[in-house]
Amino acid sequence: MKLKTYLGLFVLLLIIISCQPKELKINYFGQTPPDKTPKIFAPKIICFEDRFEAKGAFSPDEKSYYFTISNSDFTQQKIFFCEFMNGMWTKADTASFSKKYNNHEPFFSYDGQKIYFSSDRDKDTLSNLRDLYVCEKKDGNWAEPIKLQEPINSDYTELAFNQSTKGTIYFTSDRPGGIGEWDIYITKNNNVINIGSAINEGFAWDPCIAPDESYLIFSSFKEDGYGESDLYISFKENNNWTEPKNMGDLINTEANEYGSYLSPDNKYLFFVRHDGKKGDIYWVDINVINDFRPKK
Repeated sequence: MKLKTYLGLFVLLLIIISCQPKELKINYFGQTPPDKTPKIFAPKIICFEDRFEAKGAFSPDEKSYYFTISNSDFTQQKIFFCEFMNGMWTKADTASFSKKYNNHEPFFSYDGQKIYFSSDRDKDTLSNLRDLYVCEKKDGNWAEPIKLQEPINSDYTELAFNQSTKGTIYFTSDRPGGIGEWDIYITKNNNVINIGSAINEGFAWDPCIAPDESYLIFSSFKEDGYGESDLYISFKENNNWTEPKNMGDLINTEANEYGSYLSPDNKYLFFVRHDGKKGDIYWVDINVINDFRPKK
């Protein structure tokens, strides 16, 4: 009886362990993690002096990193990728779906089987600008990109796909009827809805939504800014967005700050800093957002 009891307890222990949340241990290219002061991500590995790096995404399984390479005026943009294999990262190369056209701002689905991005490959788009596309994994490779259907895409420009674990899609568009020149929109019940004036007053783009939708980080030009575009944060309270707060002079500078995204382990916030001469990806400890939470 004692043996059966011990075996039963052992099996129960294994079940409990297997049900615990997975602790991600991403190899961040061997970099020392930042504190609440941002620093350039993986210099001379991902970020180089002689090129412009922009928005990226780690895959949920921690084994891939996709990011944008751009020229200074954003007329040439490609998505590059690295893979973690045999204990090390491969050298960055152009993604298979990014050989032609301009492609940027990758975002992984939470199961890692889809990657979303912005592209100008549809020449029927008004002003020949950008639409949102998705590639799906087929036998371990990316299938041909598929343009997302209306009402997400329109005859105008759509950028910066992002999604919560609830399935709500967030993106940027300059379609008519908006509050500002560029607005952030969400999907709800198969409809596209303007997120509202609390966020979109003036100019808002590049949404980075918390997985549980508890906060939203985005880029904007506002009177309390530090120069060019800055990162702002808003929290959801009683199903409404709080007044956006500028994320301060540690993150924001006289340069442009935009293109924010989160690591899969939810430990770090990444963003882009672009001053017209240099464009680099920065990262910072996610706890920086606690400094802006509304006081209870």
